[in-house]
Amino acid sequence: MKSQQALTAVQRARKPFLAMFGRTRVRLVACASAIAVGTALLTGAGGFGLASASASSSSGPTFYTAFSADPSPLDPDTFYEAEGELIMQSTYQSLLTFASNSSTLQPQLATSWTESKNGLTYTFELRKGVKFSDGTPFNSTAAKDSFERRAAMKGGPSYMVADIKSIDTPSPDKLIIHMIHPQSPFLTYLASPFGPMMESPTAIKEHTVKGDHASHWLGSHSAGTGPYVLTSVQPNVRYVLTANPYYWGPKPYFKTANIAVIPDFSTQQLEVESGQLTGVMHGLTTQAYDSLRANSKVEVQTFPTLLDTVLDVNPASKVFDNATVRAALRDALDNKTITTEVFGADASPAMNFYPTGMLPNGAVPEDSVYKPSLLASALKSYKGDKVTVGWSQDVADQLVANIVAATLQKDGLNATVEEIPAPSVINQLPTTPRLRPDLLVGDMNPDSTSPDTWARIYNYTNAPVNWQGASVPAADKVLDQAVTASNAKTALKLEIKAATMYRNSNYFDPISDDDDTMVFSKGITGFHSLITYQYVINLADLRR
Repeated sequence: MKSQQALTAVQRARKPFLAMFGRTRVRLVACASAIAVGTALLTGAGGFGLASASASSSSGPTFYTAFSADPSPLDPDTFYEAEGELIMQSTYQSLLTFASNSSTLQPQLATSWTESKNGLTYTFELRKGVKFSDGTPFNSTAAKDSFERRAAMKGGPSYMVADIKSIDTPSPDKLIIHMIHPQSPFLTYLASPFGPMMESPTAIKEHTVKGDHASHWLGSHSAGTGPYVLTSVQPNVRYVLTANPYYWGPKPYFKTANIAVIPDFSTQQLEVESGQLTGVMHGLTTQAYDSLRANSKVEVQTFPTLLDTVLDVNPASKVFDNATVRAALRDALDNKTITTEVFGADASPAMNFYPTGMLPNGAVPEDSVYKPSLLASALKSYKGDKVTVGWSQDVADQLVANIVAATLQKDGLNATVEEIPAPSVINQLPTTPRLRPDLLVGDMNPDSTSPDTWARIYNYTNAPVNWQGASVPAADKVLDQAVTASNAKTALKLEIKAATMYRNSNYFDPISDDDDTMVFSKGITGFHSLITYQYVINLADLRR
């Protein structure tokens, strides 16, 4: 079907930091030596609204934090990774958002919305009095232009608008979207970290060069309605946000956010302890978090996310192509003990097949029963066979891989643990099956709260981050039926059915539900985190 083909094709562009490497307790950053101190400073001088934004924010409190790696160009219609999302969330807004630490939709630039009974029409009442950071009024025409730009850019996130048939703007404050066919996750797309963001049509027109829709300019500038403006970009060194003088909401306490690029997480830890950084968004070891919890100068905050550590099975493995062995492996892993040993207080054992909250709790439970004796019996005919347990970039994943390998060794396999470099995972595993390990430990998180945004990325046949190449065609068919269901009740029923089929294949074994753990200077308050985001806190809500 047209929409599913479009969705699958564009999702192949998805960046790895959102997927397997969505959460990194200790990322082994290979590009640390690539920091270029001599890189030219890119500022907003001469750009829209940047001079006035900078002037209005020249004094006042500054929030200091860090990225572990330089983000990709910051065009909101092509940006598709976790590191750098703090900038996107601070400078742009969409029609909808999620309530703090919840999957409940709530208004952002739309104040209300309705959906037709047949699922083909969505009507949005838009917030009045909103301006972009260059002073351009936000209205239905600007919103329509933003949706159309998203489609025209054909970036990874463009699948979210692929099924839009047409858009009407009957008044400045009303937007009507017509769909080609029902698409049950559509409203959750609008609240996704990678959903359609509203962009200033004035800025797009002014900075378009050779039909690029201002993409080059947006790579180092912003043109949104959010509380901040991107005013300085020094690649591989520093990014600076200043308060947006036209922001329609409460004015931020921190007038500036200074984001340094610091690949070494040990350095980040030292700097937050000394007060040089106000916050560390991710990346420290479990032991470091435990130590910092006892430090009176800082505060460790933990937020729920839709992030899971998952063990993926290679269907071509000479051992695990056996369905009985896969089922026995699932029952031989004590998720509770693994989670406690590896993640401590920063995760909980997986209780559902998808991250908790994506489906009603218990609808598709992670219902393995710890029976290690079953694996020994299932492996009798494979004694001495060699198998590889792969992991990549994350020390926590390595520890999980070690536990899995030890379990297999105990039951007679010759199991080894292998680090697979990130470029190999991203560029080689999907297209070169012979390089896939027998088992692979990784971290997964969806684009939004809809179950489809998990299954279609990770479980679906030939999905962009279905690294091991597992295939459950019957479940794929049900998932396709769910996404075009004409009502939510039918969609949910089909989503549960598809998830159950994926789970019962035993190709995808969830281990833990992982938290977003951050460290802040003592006295920081106003924490507002969204479960669909990684490494992101709402800067505008923070206070000291």
